Amino acid sequence: MAQDHIFVACVICFYLTCLRCLASVVLLCIYANKGYGVILTKPRKVILNETRNSQNLSDELNLLYSVDSQTKAVSFVPVIQQIHSYGNPSINRAEFFFRPKGKCPESFYQQLSDEECSFITKHQLKWLTRFIELKIQSKSILVDELFVNVDPVALSSVVAEIIVLRDVLADRNVSLVIEITERKPDAINSELVIELFNYGVLFALDDFSFEQDIRKALLKTECIRYIKADVNSVKGLGDFSDSLSEYSDHRFIIEKVESVDDVDICLQIKCEAIQGFYLSHSVTIDSMYIN
Repeated sequence: MAQDHIFVACVICFYLTCLRCLASVVLLCIYANKGYGVILTKPRKVILNETRNSQNLSDELNLLYSVDSQTKAVSFVPVIQQIHSYGNPSINRAEFFFRPKGKCPESFYQQLSDEECSFITKHQLKWLTRFIELKIQSKSILVDELFVNVDPVALSSVVAEIIVLRDVLADRNVSLVIEITERKPDAINSELVIELFNYGVLFALDDFSFEQDIRKALLKTECIRYIKADVNSVKGLGDFSDSLSEYSDHRFIIEKVESVDDVDICLQIKCEAIQGFYLSHSVTIDSMYIN
């Protein structure tokens, strides 16, 4: 009798797994039919298909590619920074990002062409997925929500990678939060954001501007779980209660917190979480799991 119950349970698990895989395939087909895999920018003479990564996962992401007959080589160091929960201390959050070696991250990403940005983002997401599958495997991950930056111009080109990463994290009870950056916000595809959200991908608006931000329209879609804002932009609001009243349905994560005064401001607006060097610096990605 016990063996019959075990057999039935195995059959149910098998069918559930099949249904989940089928859902992923159907979603990818929908994206392909709608043209989400195409970069909607003027094509350039660009070759973005050469990497120096071996089959084994290295500690860095090394890319070699050509743009307009000019060869470029860049190395990225994967790091992670804790996001300290305030509104709900039971949720552990962290932001994962790649720091270009020997370059200022802000200026480096700002100067990328649309094609380069999409190419690099695709390889970064693949590296992170392989890291979780190969390095972490059955180890316990120390975060409940993992934040990953994606530029608007790259989002439509990395749908498959986002879905795979989301599934890999979900198997480990971790939610994927895609931070939509402030770079080239005109390229945002709201329909794509909605469909990914319906699939289980969470979203945040990174480096949000209270004065003028095209991405503000996304707040009406109910897909945006978090608004990440620089503490200095919050300081410029004056009366917090009045200025932030229109965002009462959204959760704030305050970034670049570097002093006691900055922390005090975060506590005044009762934000969801706090991130900055005053509380913790970025560390190696190995800190993400328990050995």
